[in-house]
Amino acid sequence: MNLDSRAVRWALVFTVVTVAQVAVASRMSILGVHPDLLLLLAVTAGLTGGAARGAVVGFAAGLVADLFLYTRFGVGTLAGTLTGYAAGVAGDTVVRPSTPIWAAATAALSAVGTLLYATLGHLLGSGTLADPNLIVIVGIVSGTNAALCVPAMAVCRWAGDDHSAVQIR
Repeated sequence: MNLDSRAVRWALVFTVVTVAQVAVASRMSILGVHPDLLLLLAVTAGLTGGAARGAVVGFAAGLVADLFLYTRFGVGTLAGTLTGYAAGVAGDTVVRPSTPIWAAATAALSAVGTLLYATLGHLLGSGTLADPNLIVIVGIVSGTNAALCVPAMAVCRWAGDDHSAVQIR
């Protein structure tokens, strides 16, 4: 597969995920918390494609998220980049992958990404760490991302054309 068709596939994936985040996920509310599909995309891209792909997809996903959030611009971008990179490093260390392992890794990395976003926002003047619902937010985002990790990983493999990627059993 050449670079152009991969870029078109990733553009299609980002378009669909962004529309799903804005039109569907933002209207879904579990205890007042919305799923974070862009964070899911960054995490699963890192798990399936390695640290470099995770960082690039995390950067792009964070940038898109920053366009729709009313916070300091760049916080989501930095959090997405670091989370995607961490997901790539974590994905490279998994020896015997299985669906429960990928779901647990997705949940843990989603929690890290959400807490990193809150920490960076707090350092830049937002009161995000002081939010009494932070634990609920982390739990719901982690749970929904873990539930959606298998189809998200399949989409990331398709977009990156990873024929050599480890398959989920």
